[in-house]
Amino acid sequence: MIPQARTLLAPLAAAALLALPVALGASADSSSAPAGRPRVLALTLDGVITSGTAEYVAAGLARARAERFDAVAIVLDTPGGQLDATREIVQKMLSSEVPIAVFVGPAGARAGSAGVFITLAANVAGMNPASNIGAAHPVTSAGGDVEKEAGKEMARKVENDTAAFARSIAKARGRNEAWAEKAVRESVSVTAEEAVRLKVVDLVAPDLPAFLAAADGRTVEVAGRRVTFRGKDAEIVPQAMTIRQKTLDFLANPNVAALLMLLGTLGLALELYHPGSLAPGIVGGLCLFLAFLAMQVIPVNTGAVLLLLAGVGLLVAEAYLTTHGLAGAVGAVCILVGTLLFIDKSSPEYQFDPGAFSLSPLVVWPTPLALVALLGFVAFKVASSRRKRLVLGPQGLVQDSGVALSEVGPQGGEIFVHGEYWRARSEAPIPAGTPVRVTGVEGLVLTVVAESDAKR
Repeated sequence: MIPQARTLLAPLAAAALLALPVALGASADSSSAPAGRPRVLALTLDGVITSGTAEYVAAGLARARAERFDAVAIVLDTPGGQLDATREIVQKMLSSEVPIAVFVGPAGARAGSAGVFITLAANVAGMNPASNIGAAHPVTSAGGDVEKEAGKEMARKVENDTAAFARSIAKARGRNEAWAEKAVRESVSVTAEEAVRLKVVDLVAPDLPAFLAAADGRTVEVAGRRVTFRGKDAEIVPQAMTIRQKTLDFLANPNVAALLMLLGTLGLALELYHPGSLAPGIVGGLCLFLAFLAMQVIPVNTGAVLLLLAGVGLLVAEAYLTTHGLAGAVGAVCILVGTLLFIDKSSPEYQFDPGAFSLSPLVVWPTPLALVALLGFVAFKVASSRRKRLVLGPQGLVQDSGVALSEVGPQGGEIFVHGEYWRARSEAPIPAGTPVRVTGVEGLVLTVVAESDAKR
């Protein structure tokens, strides 16, 4: 039996040995081949680049890594924004463990200023045919020329630093370093087709799905290793901003910060005019809290903030002091100057977009004037009310008319006035039923005269 078993097992063992390499090869092929439909996390940057934007991108990249997305797609349409926020975004993109594709779209979109650096930092970059990219010359936080507002040396320092930043990104991603430097130094801007020809971006596509499909199969370098980009027929999962990120993005608008500061001081001023009303004080305090948060996001001139507070303080003082309008006028000037100087033009936090962080004339001029007019009206009403006689409490009874219920004389009597019964006295006797007029209050006893005598 044993020789027969060996005879039967020998062919089976040989067949198994022959089949083993085939099975191993099939297993290796199946493990190396991507399985299933690719998943792409989509982020949308369609406004000014701020610290809220940077936090949004960082959160998206972290989620893509944790949930094993095949790629991250950034749909970009921006005029520019903050330099520090842009640097933070680029650093996260260059160190990402997930491939990143940036698409400048939809039609009419632009990758201006800060958008240039974000596009250059992508593993794969594409543009809508009707979009453009460029103009990354740095300006001050107020949108002015760096040389005029910060000096020639500072302007050269900022320009050289930003140009080197652009070249380093382009080199890391194999893009056109010379064009990247020209975008900073000369503010050059090109169309989508020109960007492809100059090797600034990789391709042109009408929309995000078409862009991802066109980029499919490209070999890109991610975290020091080369991987194949997968985007064809991808499942695109959009990620929206959180409430915190939206709040930071909202507060990064200097117009919002200036309005919050003015509304906050207005609320506190109204609370001082009418102590105990609570609502103006609570709303004003909240506005000031949000304004101080905004000052951590954008460069604000501390002196301008002090001028705004001093201006409102002088307007409040106008209601309590006899300055013949001088305190109110000086307060109005302080508010106007403080608004004009609200953005710190000497801040080293330079921006990429001339209009992204400048105050609108609709905020600079009408808002302080409206604030002054409102506080002036309140002050006028408060001053007017002080000239009127009291209408509440015992002192409010003076000059009120009533009727004697009994004879009223130096020894006293009883009258009916203001819907109430009061003890009263009079220097001259007043018969019961006679109309009387209150002339004074002594404790709980009223001094009265006959109505006929009061009219003389």
